[in-house]
Amino acid sequence: MKSKSKMEKRKNTPKRHLIVNLIALVAINSLLSGCDRTKPVENKPVDNGAAKGVYVLNEGLFDMNNSTITYYEFESGEITKDIFLTVNGRGLGDTGNDLQIYGSKMYAVVNVSEQIEVMNITDCKSIKRIPLPGKQPRKIVFAGSKAYVSCFDGSVARIDTATLEIDATANAGRNPEGIAVANNKLYVANSGGLDNPNYDNTISVFDLSTFTLIKNIEVVINPYIIKADGEGDIYVVSRGNYSSVPYQFQRIDSQTDEVVHNYQLPVLNFAIHGQYAYLYSYNFSTEESWIKVMNIITEEIINENFITDQTDIKTPYAIAVNSNNGDVYIADNSQFTVSGDIYCFDKYGKRKFDFEVGLNPTAFVFKY
Repeated sequence: MKSKSKMEKRKNTPKRHLIVNLIALVAINSLLSGCDRTKPVENKPVDNGAAKGVYVLNEGLFDMNNSTITYYEFESGEITKDIFLTVNGRGLGDTGNDLQIYGSKMYAVVNVSEQIEVMNITDCKSIKRIPLPGKQPRKIVFAGSKAYVSCFDGSVARIDTATLEIDATANAGRNPEGIAVANNKLYVANSGGLDNPNYDNTISVFDLSTFTLIKNIEVVINPYIIKADGEGDIYVVSRGNYSSVPYQFQRIDSQTDEVVHNYQLPVLNFAIHGQYAYLYSYNFSTEESWIKVMNIITEEIINENFITDQTDIKTPYAIAVNSNNGDVYIADNSQFTVSGDIYCFDKYGKRKFDFEVGLNPTAFVFKY
């Protein structure tokens, strides 16, 4: 039976509330951003909503211990290339995978160093390091007073955000990556990325009240990115097998916990803002890319080419939206071996400003 579209669901139901990293093999040490550098950005924005600035997590290179956090302040237009080092007098660690804000704290997931770095959002000052030995943490999400961290050892670690202690763990599938919350449930994308070519193809669903597994949902192989929208639906990017099975973009209904739509789009990553999803694709063989906009209520692509001013994004690697004004931020990784760039576009696809960050920018959070 054909599933209901998002438009049909919106009409008939009340609104519900809620990779293994690609790395370069050669590092050009003289170009890495291990040293802090603060400078004004000439083409700074006139108005960027109520946000004070943006933090950018730069993952660095695997086994090089050179992850950094860059901070760009909107009012002054100043950029601090490695604010974590500047404030704390030490490096962040090896291979930062995720950066999220919850309450007054900012959490950086540092994969190879196997730790969560918890910081004060106002100044990036470290509050605590939470070690996760042997777990290889990947992504983090929050619900209630808890943080949930997907770990490549097949588990999910739950952290009490008041005590900053791990208070429980649960088993998911093979090599979990993305993690999201909807409808009082936790969704974990099991990639099986370390078992190439025998990838996993499941999303583990946990009841948040009991932190117990209630279901595994089958999706296209190698699920990676997973995010929830404001309607309670879950969107999943599967990376396939990098050859005969392409990237694919799917939607899960969190009421039924079933895949209800495969959009047949080779999406690599995306960001959701209101009723719009900003999708990008990148082919690592041909180096071709695109950035599209989808209306997730009508489930239609409303803009085949988001960028309207000829700005050339060579290697898109991350995307985020400033929720206060709809500005879209896209990271360009410059072939993974030199400092990356961040481009800010207004909602019409016109570039407002850009600035240089560290090596392999992979996540953004906005300071309000």
